[in-house]
Amino acid sequence: MTRITILTLSLCFSCLISSGQALTSSEVLEKSIAFHDPQGLWLKSDFQWHFKETRPQLADRVAYIEINLNTGHFLLDRNREELYKLQYDSCVELSQGRSCERGIMLRNYYTYLWGLPMKLKDPGTQLNPEVVEEQIMDIQCYKLKVTYPNDTWYYYFRKSDFALIAYKFYKDEENGKGELILTDGFMAFEDLKFPNRRTWFELPGNKELGTDILEKVDYLR
Repeated sequence: MTRITILTLSLCFSCLISSGQALTSSEVLEKSIAFHDPQGLWLKSDFQWHFKETRPQLADRVAYIEINLNTGHFLLDRNREELYKLQYDSCVELSQGRSCERGIMLRNYYTYLWGLPMKLKDPGTQLNPEVVEEQIMDIQCYKLKVTYPNDTWYYYFRKSDFALIAYKFYKDEENGKGELILTDGFMAFEDLKFPNRRTWFELPGNKELGTDILEKVDYLR
């Protein structure tokens, strides 16, 4: 066997090995976190966000949020009409007629969405090992599945850079009942990348439910 033939076979064998090295779901997640939060700032810092929230056939509203993950501080002020201030799971201040249970729910909701994909490292997250390649918004993505006690989520990571660009969840997956969330662009803050716009659609039917627009993010002073 000639040296050229041996070299050719060796190169082909390397190609076969390389093509068989598919990414695991954990590897996709780690690469996405490296894109969104390469310095691990999410767990170390406290933030304030300013949003504009639009809803079909309703007036736009502004929202201001404070989150300090180290002290358990959370504050949400919507249009100066709906206020929740929490210290961990204890409510320090509420608008008249608002419940602490709703404040905790909103705290968990905002912390989860704005902490993605880093929140997928939380204890108890059941990350399915299967990685599916699927297109969304005409973009090739890796799709990962996470199962929670009351719903099932799917996350779409752009193949070119592992950015998390879309997600959907089902409360009743058998009947397709849930929501699809699409992002549009990113706002960079330090080394963190947060979605600039996030739009919700009802499933099935893709009826638009609303859009949240991130206007400003900064450290909590």
